[in-house]
Amino acid sequence: MSLDAAARRRYARQLLLGEIGESGQERLLHAGFHRGADTDADAYAVAAEYLERAGCTRNESGAAVRAPNESAVTRFAGTPELREPAAAIMGAFSAVEHLKEVLGIGGAREFPPELTLSTES
Repeated sequence: MSLDAAARRRYARQLLLGEIGESGQERLLHAGFHRGADTDADAYAVAAEYLERAGCTRNESGAAVRAPNESAVTRFAGTPELREPAAAIMGAFSAVEHLKEVLGIGGAREFPPELTLSTES
């Protein structure tokens, strides 16, 4: 399958990246994803948005996105006020790791558990 003119315009920046290019973009367009069990809804929502923008399709036959669970997001946030940005950061990280797997450019890593946004104890 070759990308049509509309797809070339939509994904022009991704096509320029050596790690993606046309063959990688075609893999992304064929890649599905779904919410994994016990994932935080907010982190998954961010991951899903990034994946859809990259060209992936949300469907049950695709691979589960390894977004963090609610307790991991809460721990990373450190305080309730930072929960929303923590979910956004962890969701974006999950999307990047999922894209790396689809493209075959490195194994997916887990979010570093020692990181935290808050300096409060």
